[in-house]
Amino acid sequence: MGTPLRMCVVCRKMKTKSELLRVAKNGGEFLVDVSGKLPGRGAYICKNGDCCMKFEKQRSFERAFKGALPSELKENIKKELI
Repeated sequence: MGTPLRMCVVCRKMKTKSELLRVAKNGGEFLVDVSGKLPGRGAYICKNGDCCMKFEKQRSFERAFKGALPSELKENIKKELI
């Protein structure tokens, strides 16, 4: 059995967890999960500039979590990816 793959919510490509950044929602709280081990529902984004530029316009995380993201979380995602 190989390495588990996850899908980027922006480009929809399957990649290893090390190539992606996880955003977790636990209850009503959203966190950028650098360790990849926080509890809660997770969504992943590629650690590259292209997906970082597109995630807000496409509302990728809003679709994944079925709700709005706090603006401070969007800024934290950008900081981690750039």
